[in-house]
Amino acid sequence: MKNAQRQWARFRRDTHGNLSIFFAFSVVAILGCVGIAIDTSVAYNVRSQLAAAVDAAALAGARAFSSPNRDADIQRFFDANFQAGYMGSVLAPLQIVPNDEARTVTVTAKATIPTFIMRVLGTDSTDISATAEATLSSRDVEVALVLDVTGSMDGSKIVALRAAANELVDIVVQDQQDPFYSKVALVPYSNAVNVGAYADQVRGTVTSGTCTYPAAPTCDEFRFRRASDNDWTTHDISTCVTERPGPHLSTDAPPSLAPLGKQFPSSSSNVCPTPTIVPLTSNKTTLQNNINALQPAGSTAGQIGVAWGWYLIAPNFSYLWPTDSQPKDYGEIHLGREVLKVVVIMTDGDFNTIYSDGVIAQNSTGGNSSGFARHKINQDATNGSAFEQAQALCDNMKAEGVEVYTVGLEVASTSGATDFVNNCATDADHVYLPSSGTELRQAFRDIATQVSNLRISM
Repeated sequence: MKNAQRQWARFRRDTHGNLSIFFAFSVVAILGCVGIAIDTSVAYNVRSQLAAAVDAAALAGARAFSSPNRDADIQRFFDANFQAGYMGSVLAPLQIVPNDEARTVTVTAKATIPTFIMRVLGTDSTDISATAEATLSSRDVEVALVLDVTGSMDGSKIVALRAAANELVDIVVQDQQDPFYSKVALVPYSNAVNVGAYADQVRGTVTSGTCTYPAAPTCDEFRFRRASDNDWTTHDISTCVTERPGPHLSTDAPPSLAPLGKQFPSSSSNVCPTPTIVPLTSNKTTLQNNINALQPAGSTAGQIGVAWGWYLIAPNFSYLWPTDSQPKDYGEIHLGREVLKVVVIMTDGDFNTIYSDGVIAQNSTGGNSSGFARHKINQDATNGSAFEQAQALCDNMKAEGVEVYTVGLEVASTSGATDFVNNCATDADHVYLPSSGTELRQAFRDIATQVSNLRISM
């Protein structure tokens, strides 16, 4: 019996030793698993940051695809999005691979990160990498910029608008125009839109002499009774155009079928604005010279600006423009992609100027100073409210597949302009209500980036 007890005691002592060995191995295994989890988590976080940074860098490279500063821009955007030494990482030089034929930029970042627990098992570091490819928009892009150059835009507003519009042109218009083009048109508007040398083709030729109301104003002078005192006055025709009369008011019918309204402005106030339209072009110098020359004056006929934003990308107006400025048909497919047509409408206030027979109507709320009021015709507007006209134009161009962005600079929340900006745009994501020049530039920058249609592709 005593011998049996001694054997049992010896067995128990031997089992304790086995358990100790088993426990020791278990601890090592657990620590290894924890170590792997910790080091894997660190590697995941670093790779996530790397991925975000190369995405931003590749997009920057695509935007500057043909620029001599492209690689510098890529590095700058990468550095801005990845903190040097993040979690002990050591970066290798970025790998930048452009493809001129495919118009892509591929950016690869590699980093070595130290391990914290795994080094106990003989692994001192881990290599990770991330790659992103950005492709320039593979479609033709036509953008019409409708810019408010009314008197209320004087001062810092017009300065900010010039800067914002120039930046949009820089982003949207690519240096490489083949196989896909990116073009911008300009529509400066105030109390009317100046079509310059296109006037006769757009509103019809006129005869020399004086037409007297109620005769149709087909002459280069128009005599009518003014609203302020009912006296007769005579105005000369300008190269500006106004609202289209008749059933095609809200359509993009060609002017050969439905001519635009003429303008007979005062010779001393609310005259035809100086800046003229610029048909679609990829010539940045032409666009920016015209933008930099914008000068504010006059009241606000925003409905006419909206109309011309549509007309400059409308195929029905193509015959008017030089070959390089002619827009494509709605829905036309080029190399597998549909042409993108965009109108960007910018205003800083209510549309307050409407017309009757080419003269500012007596029920216009704009131009009520003594100088303006005495040159209104003693007739109400032919086509009704400016905002109603503008909204109908917005609805019809959107029905044709046109993307519409609206920008209301410092507009009051209770104004008709705010309602128009919200209702005219394609959707809420296409609406911008900047309250300063700085925000205006950011709005145009955001629109330009969207229009450029850059995408991450792998």
